[in-house]
Amino acid sequence: MAAREFYEGLLRLFGHNPRAARVWEEMRSDEEEHARFLEEVRARLTPEQLQVPADPEMMQGLRNVLMKFSPQKMLQSIRDLNDAYNHAHELESSEVNSVLEFIIHEYHVDPALRVQLVEMYLQVHVKRLLALGGAAWRRSVLAQARL
Repeated sequence: MAAREFYEGLLRLFGHNPRAARVWEEMRSDEEEHARFLEEVRARLTPEQLQVPADPEMMQGLRNVLMKFSPQKMLQSIRDLNDAYNHAHELESSEVNSVLEFIIHEYHVDPALRVQLVEMYLQVHVKRLLALGGAAWRRSVLAQARL
C-alpha cells in the first residue's frame, strides 16, 4: 500500500527522533492492519456482492487522491517534521479514509464493533499526529536521511 510506503519513508527520515519515529512506526503498522482488514472483508463477500458496482462519486474521489499521491514525490519534498506532519494529515483526511469508513459500515458483520473499528482505524491516526507537538517544534526537527 502506498500509505504504508509513505510512513516507512517517514520512519527513515525521522528515525533519529524517538518521538517522531514512534508515531511513524505506529502509523506504518496501522496501514498493515488496514490492509489485513480489507482482505478479510473481501474474503467474506459473496460473488454477487463483488459484482455490485461501486458508487461512481466515491470511486472518482478515490482515483483523484491516488493519482495525486506519490509516496516518493512526497518524501522527497520533506525538509522537516512539520512538512511530514502536513503531508500525513492531508493523507489521513483524504477520500481514502472515507472509503475505508464506508467499507467498515457497509460490510463489517458485527454492528457493535463498527464504531470501535472506525475509532481504531481512522480517528487514532489523527490523535497520533497530534503527539508530534506544535508547528514550531516540528519545524526544528530536520529530516536526516534521504531516500
